[in-house]
Amino acid sequence: MNLTLPGRASLAALLLSATALAEPPKLLLSEDFESTAVGAIPAGFTKTGEVAVVDDMAHSGKKSLRIEPAERGGRKITKQGPEIVALGGQHWGRLYYKVMLPYPAPVVPEGKTSGIIHSTLVSGQATSPLANDPIEVRMLGTILSSNGTFKYLYNVQPRKRPEFAIGAKTPVTPTEDWTLVEWSVDHATQSFRFFINGEEIKEMGFNKGEGRFEGAEIPAVFDNLSFGWTNYQPAAGAGFTAWFDDIALGKERIGPTPTAIAAKAK
Repeated sequence: MNLTLPGRASLAALLLSATALAEPPKLLLSEDFESTAVGAIPAGFTKTGEVAVVDDMAHSGKKSLRIEPAERGGRKITKQGPEIVALGGQHWGRLYYKVMLPYPAPVVPEGKTSGIIHSTLVSGQATSPLANDPIEVRMLGTILSSNGTFKYLYNVQPRKRPEFAIGAKTPVTPTEDWTLVEWSVDHATQSFRFFINGEEIKEMGFNKGEGRFEGAEIPAVFDNLSFGWTNYQPAAGAGFTAWFDDIALGKERIGPTPTAIAAKAK
């Protein structure tokens, strides 16, 4: 009996058709910036620092959110309200981000031979389930080294207690490509998962178990969620210029945008 296997193009088309037929996950928050005027931010968000919608760069459609360069500090948009409350302590998140090259170098402190820049791209303010105090949970962060590479990390910053972080082991060389980021948090199991371009970074993940908050501190509900760029150490030169697009949050894994799936199938 002879079996004819589909070619690469045919297989890609079959996979794309199966994806199209599957019922898409329900989104509790979705922002592609297409309905926002250039120079503004989406309705229902507040902003910190220099950040606004532009129409000269996009992952999909024609618009994205541009984060302007600064030596240090926050340039981000923040959302609070019923959409965030509806997420509770469990959600999946998805976005695409892109950074202008060259990356700025860390400023080397006096007396040192190297420096770092710790940045946060996605975070939420909440009450710690461990100490019942205010915390910032940073689902997407990076540590940039003087050698020009960076690593992703999960980070929790209490106001009056020491912070902690769980980082990836493999350094990443910056590119100007759009990067797909996905994350999952779950208060009930105190678990976290993290994906870059569809590949899970397993060493950043954890599953502490019910009621085991130490080293996780995933809250029962977030007060707000922020998207943008905050670097805590000074950057040499102008600083980071970045773009965000296709932000989505829901109760199930959302995956890439349909346009990204179609492009991959060609």
